[in-house]
This record gives sequence, C-alpha cells and structure tokens, in this order.
Amino acid sequence: MAEFWSSYGLPLALIVAQSVALLVTLLIVVAFLLYADRKVWAAVQMRRGPNVV
Repeated sequence: MAEFWSSYGLPLALIVAQSVALLVTLLIVVAFLLYADRKVWAAVQMRRGPNVV
C-alpha cells in the first residue's frame, strides 16, 4: 500500500493541487479584469454609481 501512495498518490495530489492553484489564479485575474472593464465603461458613459445623487 505504501508503494501505491509513493508511486501514484503523491504525484496525483501534486497535479490536483497545481491545477486548483492555477484555476483559482485564473478566476481571480478574470474577476479583476471584469471589474476594471466595468469601471472603464462607467467612466466612458460618465456614470457616477448607484449611491451618488
């Protein structure tokens, strides 16, 4: 059983961890890009926001 974990378990866990880290990084980057895009288009249309009279 120890041979199974050393030959398959640990490499699989590392691949899964790297994939999750990459996915989280990409999601955060996309979220910031969307936020910046919305701010730019709001400035282009000269909108102040919902809480400014």
